[in-house]
Amino acid sequence: MAGIRRKSKKRENISYPPSGSNADRRQTKVAGKVKKSVKSSQAKRTVTVDYPSEQKRYPTDAATKTGLSLFAKLFAFFAIALALVTLIVLLPAFRLEYVEITGNVDVATEDLLSAVDFKPERHAFLDLGPGLFNYLTLRYGSLETKLLQTFPELASVKACFSWPSKILIQVTERVETACIRNGLQYALVDSTGKVIRLVDSPPEYLPVIEEFKSLEPMTPGRQLNEDEMKLLEISTEITAQLILSDKAFPESKSLIDLTKSISPQVNGFATLILQFDNEAIWRVKVSDGRSLSEAIRKLHEMTESKKLLDQGSGQLDLTTDMIVFRRDNP
Repeated sequence: MAGIRRKSKKRENISYPPSGSNADRRQTKVAGKVKKSVKSSQAKRTVTVDYPSEQKRYPTDAATKTGLSLFAKLFAFFAIALALVTLIVLLPAFRLEYVEITGNVDVATEDLLSAVDFKPERHAFLDLGPGLFNYLTLRYGSLETKLLQTFPELASVKACFSWPSKILIQVTERVETACIRNGLQYALVDSTGKVIRLVDSPPEYLPVIEEFKSLEPMTPGRQLNEDEMKLLEISTEITAQLILSDKAFPESKSLIDLTKSISPQVNGFATLILQFDNEAIWRVKVSDGRSLSEAIRKLHEMTESKKLLDQGSGQLDLTTDMIVFRRDNP
């Protein structure tokens, strides 16, 4: 009996596997879940490749239409350009009819017109240039050069086409800043040392530069050399100081009117000749330096001194600290 009871206890401790039907169901569910997870992971890892289709390999009708529109645009552009060229060539407004000149004062308009050699009914674009800039700005560069070479009085010339049928010439004349004695004549020179023209009598507003030694004759259009330019600079600086002094003392006698001539020297000194109404003549020595403006101011004060004027002609030295006036022998 005891042995039988032990066997029964052993049977109770044994765990039997589930029945076949239940096991199969569980395995099927697990396998299904695994397959689903594998498929979902494969779907996530899959990369879509877009292979070229027949439509993308060959141009479509839309691309063909785009090419035709570009060709049409080019054709239209060239057609417009050709129309513009034809219009420029045939339009009467581009045929020259007259010349207008502005800015000239001393140079006669008739003289300028004679140098232009104007031809009516000539097309405006035939004489443009040279150079790309002149073509783009419709300027006549060759005409400008010719006028500058023909007339030394001109500082600049601008000749261009003006709508309609006109050549517009704008000139700027040189301004004389010095008058140099040249034998029996007088040469008017601008600030750059260019001889503008020769005159028979000196202008009243400029003192004559005397003792201007030059190996070459003063002819219109001539450029002064380096040594001549130094003398010119001394003279023009003195002239400028005389004008400034007149502006500072408007009620006094005008120094620019009293000064008849300036004799510059290479060392920077110069002698001024002042002539008064009582026929007294002063020879004033000045230096082209820092003290020039002060010397001119003192000279202006002395011209108002009646006591000094009564002494008559003489020499006045303003190059030293002590002003000395030496009266000429009667």
